[in-house]
Amino acid sequence: MRVEDFMDVTGSDDAVYPLETSDVLDLVLSTDTAIYASGDVLADTQELTGAVRVKAGTARLESLKITDADDQGQSLDVVFLKTNVSIGTENDAVSIADADAVEILGIIQVFGSDFLDLGGVRVATVPIDRTIMLKAGAASTSIYVAAISRGTGTYSASGLSMKIGILRL
Repeated sequence: MRVEDFMDVTGSDDAVYPLETSDVLDLVLSTDTAIYASGDVLADTQELTGAVRVKAGTARLESLKITDADDQGQSLDVVFLKTNVSIGTENDAVSIADADAVEILGIIQVFGSDFLDLGGVRVATVPIDRTIMLKAGAASTSIYVAAISRGTGTYSASGLSMKIGILRL
């Protein structure tokens, strides 16, 4: 790396930190255990802590892997939000307030065909084919994640987990 790739955040010459850092963050979605209908809130908004380096900072979504321990393999949409606003009640139709919809940073569609059946579990590694910038709220280093069912799966309370690859800017 070049010297220009680092910055001093302490005000002294003792410590320097990279301008950009990448990470893979884990998130286990809490879900309802009754059967879902397509268009239901699969998982209401959940916090992904430390997604950006500084309050109100930004990161770029680099990768998304979903593990379905319940072996459902149903299509879903993953919604990234700037702040902790609700997209509706889990296992009920999506119902986000107009004023809250502006907090949506991007949506990634995950299709049933994205899941690879590995026996009792399915895994989807979703290609990120467009740039999605993730920006935290004014007093936070977190972004928020929700999910919308696009199938009719039945999940355990923690059967869906994600690995979210980010590049902190």
